Amino acid sequence: MIFRKAKLQIVLLPLLLMFLSSCSEDSSNNPVEANIETSERGSVVESQTIITFSAESINGLLAIGFTDFNPDFQAQYDVELVRIVYKTIDAKDEIVFASGVVGIPKKVGASPLISLHHGTQTKKNRVASQNVNDAYQSIIAASVGYVTSEPDYLGFGVSTGVHPYLHEKTSASCAIDMIRATKRYCEQKNISINSQLFLAGYSQGGYVTMATHKEIETNLTNEFQVTASAPMAGPHDLLGTAQFVLSDDEYPRPSFISFIAYAYNEVYEWNKLSEIFNAPYNSLIPQLYDGNSTTAEIDNQLPKSLRTLFSDSFIDGLRDGTLGYIVNAFEENSLLDWTPIAPITLIHGDADTYVPFSNASAAQASLLSNGATEVNLVPIVGGDHDTSVLPAIEYTLNWFSTFSSGNLAKINLSR
Repeated sequence: MIFRKAKLQIVLLPLLLMFLSSCSEDSSNNPVEANIETSERGSVVESQTIITFSAESINGLLAIGFTDFNPDFQAQYDVELVRIVYKTIDAKDEIVFASGVVGIPKKVGASPLISLHHGTQTKKNRVASQNVNDAYQSIIAASVGYVTSEPDYLGFGVSTGVHPYLHEKTSASCAIDMIRATKRYCEQKNISINSQLFLAGYSQGGYVTMATHKEIETNLTNEFQVTASAPMAGPHDLLGTAQFVLSDDEYPRPSFISFIAYAYNEVYEWNKLSEIFNAPYNSLIPQLYDGNSTTAEIDNQLPKSLRTLFSDSFIDGLRDGTLGYIVNAFEENSLLDWTPIAPITLIHGDADTYVPFSNASAAQASLLSNGATEVNLVPIVGGDHDTSVLPAIEYTLNWFSTFSSGNLAKINLSR
């Protein structure tokens, strides 16, 4: 299936005041519920209702917030957003606190569960549990009948430290423990969930989706069964993506490639920032990624010229594959070498210059050659990394509805 370009403009937060008559903020009436004694992964430490949207207010917010939004879309259910803090593990297997949002449709009967994964962020509070503007995935999905589980990721929300960007192990563990916490919260609150589990995310969220699916079907089939997953526009082939980015002299989003180099330097304790980055950026990078700046703000402080930003040895060693420590890390965290059981649909804009379309085609070819029975590839013709978001979300939820037993509505987000 092919989609035209669609432009996404999420502006929910500035519009909230327009709909306060049909929404209710419940934090003052729903005190935090704490359970800090257990060290079990996925245990709920705190829970607190953030806000409740009526279906009518969701329709109004989305109609204004999305360019080219189809007026035929109708939210089916009121949605309650709940912030939870839960326990997960970091890259060293130590128990840490993380946060996320649970989206709850106000409906009768059991709902399917969907784990949703957001794209690249660098500012600590630009995540669903901290900013309603960034909870749009959960709002949309819950409004058509899913219970949503949306992790903030390590390093965001209540979590401290540097975010382990595009690190397979912690990407999966953070999302899986959020699913566990969501199930426990729903059990405590008598919210009925059926046996279906869907996984979806865009950009970095596509990577997290694939990592989560891989971890579940490799090591956790006794606990979870994935119904279907949709990794959208994800960098599944990290080495190939890095070599693609570095094949040119300039890259329009230096915050992305710098983030992964900095995050891996922290996760693997390389202490190589001065070998990776040229001065003064080797000293500036930790300040830029301290959680106080957006990707756009970081882009404004980094050069688009790659040889100005990175050392020649880093660029040349990655291009020819001889820089062992970073090449090995990219290969270790790529997601091509496993065999999925549940159906996968990869969705990717074929004009994407930030995360190249080759990630999707390489993933499909590799997973099928490994023995997978259903790995679909949906190209968004002419779609770049930004304009493909809306059609990717639309396709995903409509595809998931063909599996679901939870009375989900079909949606149409773009024309």
